[in-house]
Amino acid sequence: MTEQLHVFGIRVIPPDPRDRHRTPEVRPLIDGVDFIERDYMASCGDARSWLAPDGPFAVGEAPHEVEMATTCGCHSALDVAMRREGSTVVWDLKETEGTNPDGGELRFDAGQYDAEVARASTDSSWEWPAQTVARVLGDLLRSRTDWLAHWCCEAGEVWSSPWADEIRLYFVNYETQPDGALRFAGRFGTIRPVTDENPIAQAERLAQEIMAGDPREAAGMRGDSPGEGDVLDWLGSGYQLHGPSSYKWPVAPRGLH
Repeated sequence: MTEQLHVFGIRVIPPDPRDRHRTPEVRPLIDGVDFIERDYMASCGDARSWLAPDGPFAVGEAPHEVEMATTCGCHSALDVAMRREGSTVVWDLKETEGTNPDGGELRFDAGQYDAEVARASTDSSWEWPAQTVARVLGDLLRSRTDWLAHWCCEAGEVWSSPWADEIRLYFVNYETQPDGALRFAGRFGTIRPVTDENPIAQAERLAQEIMAGDPREAAGMRGDSPGEGDVLDWLGSGYQLHGPSSYKWPVAPRGLH
C-alpha cells in the first residue's frame, strides 16, 4: 500500500501597519489548506524567525520538535515533531490542549518539502521597506566576521516594526582578558530612520557607515549606562515573537531571547 504524501506550502500573512501589536505571521499549508486556522483557530509564528536560514521548518538529519500553534498567544495547542525517513519528511502531530493527544501523522516528499522551505525563506515580497533594510543590514554586519573580531564585537539583532519608519540594532561588546578569553562587556545600539531610498541601497550605505571604524563611535550609538539600565531597554528589547515560541526547537531562532 502506497503511503499518502501531502503537499507542503508556506504562506505569510503581512502585518497591518495600523496595529502596533501585529507581526508578519507564517502559516503552514497542507494540500493548500491553512490547517492551523481551520483546525485550531490559533496563531502561528513570526515569519522573521520561522523563515530564517535553518529555521523551525527546516528538517535536517536530527529530529526536532516545535510548538506549531498557540491559543491567545500563550497556551500551546499543537506540537509537531519533525524528522526524515529517507526521501520523506514526517510530521508527528500532538495536540496539547485537545481531545486527540496523538494528533496524527503527516508525510511529505522531501524534495517538494525542501523546495518550498527554500522558496519561502528567500521570498521577501511580504516585507515592508524598513524590514528589508533591517534584514539586509543584519546580514551584511554578520558577514563581516573579520571586522567584528577586530573590534571584539558580535552583531546582535537588527529589527523593525511595521508601524515605524525606522530600524533598531545592537551589538554585544567583549573585552579580551589576559589569558585571551573574551568577557561580556555590555551592549551598544542605535535607532536609525528609514527613508524612501531603495531599501537595499539604504542598508548597504548604513553598513558602510557603521563599519567605517569602531562601531561604538558610529553616529547615534548608545551603550549600557550605570543607573540607566541596559541599552535594550532604550531600544525596546527587540521585536516580540507573537505566537509559538519554538522553545522546543534546539537551534535558537534569530531574535532576542
